Amino acid sequence: MNELVCAPDHILCAWGLTREFGGVQALRGVDLHVVRGTITGLIGPNGSGKTTLFQVISGMDRGATGTISFDSESILGWRPSQIYRRGLARTFQLSRVFPELTVLENLVVAGHRRDRGASERALGLLERVHLREYAAVLGKNLSYGQQKLVEFLRVLMSDPALILLDEPAAGVNPTLRQTLWDMVRHLNGLGTTFLVIEHNMEVIADLCSDVYVLSDGEIIAQGDFTSIRNNERVLEAYFGKSRKHGAA
Repeated sequence: MNELVCAPDHILCAWGLTREFGGVQALRGVDLHVVRGTITGLIGPNGSGKTTLFQVISGMDRGATGTISFDSESILGWRPSQIYRRGLARTFQLSRVFPELTVLENLVVAGHRRDRGASERALGLLERVHLREYAAVLGKNLSYGQQKLVEFLRVLMSDPALILLDEPAAGVNPTLRQTLWDMVRHLNGLGTTFLVIEHNMEVIADLCSDVYVLSDGEIIAQGDFTSIRNNERVLEAYFGKSRKHGAA
C-alpha cells in the first residue's frame, strides 16, 4: 500500500480515523485535510464526534486507528505534550484556567518559560484583548468569558502553527466574543491556521473558507459554507429530514 502523504499546502491531514468505545463507533473512517493559513470550520449535530476528533488529533485520546499527518510528520499516538511542542495546540469546550494562579502566571506557565521574555509576551497578549489590568487577578476570580479568553491566550504563548478551537465563544458575552474573533482573524492574517468547532453558523459563514460536517462519526459533507448550507445530507443530519420531505 502506498504511504499517504499530505499535499504541500496542507498542514493537517487525517485518513481513516476510527475510534470505538465499547462497541460504539464515535469516529467512522474520518478523512480531513486542513490547508495551511486558513480558518476551517468543523460543524455537526451534538454528539456527532467533533470533540472526539479533536481529542484524537491533539493526542488526548490515543486509542484511535488511522493516520494523522501534521506539518509532514505522522503524529497519531503521540503524547499531547509532544504534539504541543511540535506546534499544534487546542482549547477545550469548558474553561481550564488554573484557578489559584494569576492571569499572568496562567500564561507564563503555558509557555513553559519563566523568563522576562515570557512575561512580556503574556502582557502583550493581554493588552491586545484588553485584559492587561487583570494580570494579577486569580483565575478563579475571572468571569467565565474572561476565563475562556485567557485559555485562548495560553494557547498562543507557544506560538503554534495550528490551533484547534473547541467552541471558544460558548457562554461568552458579545463584547468578549467579538474580541476573540477579531484576534483569530488577526492571527490568521499573520499565518496561523485554525480548525474551529462552532455552532453559530453566522460565525462559520463569516470566518471559514472551508467547512467539514460531521454526523454520527462520519464526514458527510465538505466545501464552502454555501454548498454546505444547501447540502441535503447536512439538512437531514440537522433537521431529521431533507428539504425534499418538507424540511425548511
